[in-house]
Amino acid sequence: MAKKTTKRTTTRSTSGGGTRITLNKFAFWLIIIIGIAMAVGAVCHYIGFTHSEALFNWIKSICFTLAMFIPVILSYRHARYKSQSWFIVWIIFTVLIVFGLVSTLIALF
Repeated sequence: MAKKTTKRTTTRSTSGGGTRITLNKFAFWLIIIIGIAMAVGAVCHYIGFTHSEALFNWIKSICFTLAMFIPVILSYRHARYKSQSWFIVWIIFTVLIVFGLVSTLIALF
């Protein structure tokens, strides 16, 4: 007789209450939206329709800003198990990096 095998799929729950799958889906859809905005912006630029170029650049900037939260969340999962001094250093550098990237993408400066 042949052995009967069953396939089980499991998801690991993270301490934030969610699963890694939701973060992966968020990353996937951000990449799709960024790609669409870049493709449509490139086509509009090629055609010479520059009025919508600013809109697509703005959408692309917002998506890149949102995409920055993925490595921040993943690095937090690692940094929270370090000592308190390393965690404070992580917080300082994370704030500097996020503020620097967000300000250049949204063009605050």
